Amino acid sequence: MTRTVLVAGPPLAAEAQAFAQEQGVRCEAMEAYSDAATIARRCAELQPDALIVRMGKITEEIIDASKALRVIVKHGVGYDNIDLEAANRRGIPVLIARGTNAQSVAELAFALMFSVARSTPWLDARTRSGHWDKAQHTGIELMGKSLGVVGLGSIGLALARMVAPLNIKVRIFDPYLKGEVGLADAEVVDDLHELIRRSDILSLHCPLTEATRNLIGARELELLGPRGILINTARGGLIDEGALFEALATHRIAGAGLDTFAQEPPPKDSPLWTLPNLVATPHVGANTHESRARVGVRTLELALEVLEGKLSDPGSVVNAQALATA
Repeated sequence: MTRTVLVAGPPLAAEAQAFAQEQGVRCEAMEAYSDAATIARRCAELQPDALIVRMGKITEEIIDASKALRVIVKHGVGYDNIDLEAANRRGIPVLIARGTNAQSVAELAFALMFSVARSTPWLDARTRSGHWDKAQHTGIELMGKSLGVVGLGSIGLALARMVAPLNIKVRIFDPYLKGEVGLADAEVVDDLHELIRRSDILSLHCPLTEATRNLIGARELELLGPRGILINTARGGLIDEGALFEALATHRIAGAGLDTFAQEPPPKDSPLWTLPNLVATPHVGANTHESRARVGVRTLELALEVLEGKLSDPGSVVNAQALATA
């Protein structure tokens, strides 16, 4: 029997498409950032068995559009754009491809740390436009600084291991942390504000929930201080962007590196674009050839495992209550 998979977003990596062909899976993609109505119409037309979510918001209308739908898999790990309540009502498990993009996202977080500390995008633009800021510009050295990691999933863990050669002290805040952290010299801090107060660099790696929305606001940015650097490769809604603009504009923190934003794409006239101490990338943390191949193949594997009733990693399910009826 041919399985049909709808990809909400552009086509999967070539390796994933080849895997789909090997498995006899019909895999249909859409335009990037299609709106919910468009995705719902396509879902109604195709009646897919599985939905792979790359871009866009997955609403109840979309989930109910296919009577054949039995599983939803996020192309990555952030699932705040999927209506879990609607999935639960249908008994449809929602899964994440955990660990598959961790190295790539952590590498971008690491790169943003350097880019902010040394103002490389701003200096590049200045140099190209004829300026020579050698006498005026001073950056920040990362060696020996302290890194606060908020959320120790696979991405946060990869980043924490990556900074070891710079003799950076790693501290972790994660209220859901269980057991050993897997880092010999890392310190677990029980209070977010205490973590921020003791960090030169703060990097966010937690999911966006109602509890974490605007987790970093004016008070937290004040605690980070004028030499502090904020990095976010997780979800834009974790940061109060108005408070961040004020903190950057008034130099209450040194700089920020953002790969995610509350609205994506962000408005062209966002005041954030006026700030020389902001480094921005368009949510491309997982966009490496290696990561895209791993994530694409794994999302298809997870979808097929649920459809065939032999899931190998129950921990990848974010709404376990739906698994029993899948």
